[in-house]
Amino acid sequence: MGHKLADMRFVQLILFLLMNFVPLSAQVGEGPIINEFLSNPAGLLESEWVEIYNSGDIAIDLQDYRLGDELGWCDISDTALIVEAGEYFILAQDPDRFVEYYYDFDGRVAAPTGWQILNNTDDVIKLGDKADNVIDSFYYDDVWDDNRSWERFVDATGITYWGGSYDPSGSSPGRANSYIYPPPDGIELTVTPDPFSPDGDGYQDEAVVTYDMPEGGEFDLLIYDISGRRVKVIFENVEAIPGEYSWDGCDDGGRRVSIGIYILFARWEGDEILETKKTIVVAR
Repeated sequence: MGHKLADMRFVQLILFLLMNFVPLSAQVGEGPIINEFLSNPAGLLESEWVEIYNSGDIAIDLQDYRLGDELGWCDISDTALIVEAGEYFILAQDPDRFVEYYYDFDGRVAAPTGWQILNNTDDVIKLGDKADNVIDSFYYDDVWDDNRSWERFVDATGITYWGGSYDPSGSSPGRANSYIYPPPDGIELTVTPDPFSPDGDGYQDEAVVTYDMPEGGEFDLLIYDISGRRVKVIFENVEAIPGEYSWDGCDDGGRRVSIGIYILFARWEGDEILETKKTIVVAR
C-alpha cells in the first residue's frame, strides 16, 4: 500500500510539472505572453511586477486571464482591461511604488485583483485563462540583486530563451527587452568614437565603451596608459552583465588625461579566464 501511495504521489508531481512548466526554450504562440518579471524588489521599489506582452495581431482583454504561481491563481481584473496588439502592460503588486521607482515609465500599469507572492529562490510564474488552463509559464530557480529582472528573448524562429536583463537600470518595463541569446563565447569590446577629444567643446567629448561577455562570472574593465600604468577603474570584480560606459577622458582622481593612446583592458572570470585589450585614442 505504501509503495502504491508513493508511486501515485510521484505521478501527481510529474503531472504538475508537465502542466505548469515551460522549459528554457519553447515556442511562443499568438496572444498574451509573460515577457518580463521582477520577484525580488529592493530599496525604494517595494513592488513585485510582471510584464504582459500582447504578441498577437488583435487586442485582448486581460479580464479573461489569470496570473499565478506555484501556489495558486488570482484574477487579473474584474473589469475590461484591453491590451492592444504589440502593447506591453505591467501588472504590479503596488502600482504607485512601481511608478515612483520607474519615473521614466510611460506605459500602463495596474494591480491585479489579488497577488500571488513570487518566491525569491524558485517558483513558477503562470498566465492562464479563467478555467485555469496554462497559456504561458516559466519556472525560475534563481533571481538577481539590485532590482534586475528576468527577461524573455524570442529568436527569429520563435524559440524563447530567458535570462537576466542587460539594461543598465536592471530592467526594461514597457519597452523591448535587452536580454539577447546566445551570449558570445568571448569578450567583445567596441569604442565610439575613436579617437575622441574630451576638451569640453561639446563635440565627441566622451568615448562610449560597449562590452559583452559570456553569461555568469565576474568582470573587470580598466584603462591603462601606454606605459602600463592604470589610470581608470571602470569596473572591478562585478557581476558580468553586458552594457556600455561613457568615458569622459578623466582618470580615477578626476583629472583629464593627456592626449595619446590608452589601453582598454577587459577580464572575465567564470569557468575559465578570458582577457582582451583594445586601444582608445585621446586627441585634441
